Amino acid sequence: MVSGGDQDDDDRVLSPDELAIEEQDEVAAIGEDRYVIGPDGPPSAPADGAAEGGAPQREQPPQGDRGGGNTTEQPPEPQITGRDVKEWLAEELDTHDSKYAYHIASKYGGDISHQQLATDDVGAAFDGLLVWYARQLAGSTSIDRALGILLGESSVQVKYPTKRLIAYLEANDLGPDDSIKDLVQTVDDEDGLKFPR
Repeated sequence: MVSGGDQDDDDRVLSPDELAIEEQDEVAAIGEDRYVIGPDGPPSAPADGAAEGGAPQREQPPQGDRGGGNTTEQPPEPQITGRDVKEWLAEELDTHDSKYAYHIASKYGGDISHQQLATDDVGAAFDGLLVWYARQLAGSTSIDRALGILLGESSVQVKYPTKRLIAYLEANDLGPDDSIKDLVQTVDDEDGLKFPR
């Protein structure tokens, strides 16, 4: 029902076909179980002497640094823009069959954190988001206390249904004959106001 957490497609198991690299155009064999992989197409394999254990070849400078002669410039790497990332995220989220899904990246101090969730339950989506956010800031503080602090300090005024307060009063044996002082004492004894479900 709910999938969440940091998930990465690179964590999947490779198939035997993906492990057979000899057939790929970017790979050239240079000896038994030794290969050169070209980043932009077929590589130029080293001379046979080096391939069979002869003197190692000196690393060649990039094409543009050799000076003079006919140089072939490598095309610049494509630049990924914020728009590209947003389009990719939109496409990725669209692949979920769930009614609600999100993928968030955030920075807290020097730490970068990601959260991804897909579910058909709007409450689970909201809970996942709140708990994840509070976890980033809570440190040694419990998640429920961190959420209480965040909501208490927020500019958003939360309105709770009266039935939640009545359920709290009943759960703590408080009734019309009890005073506000009794209510405050009960909340203090329980280290905060927590409405029962």
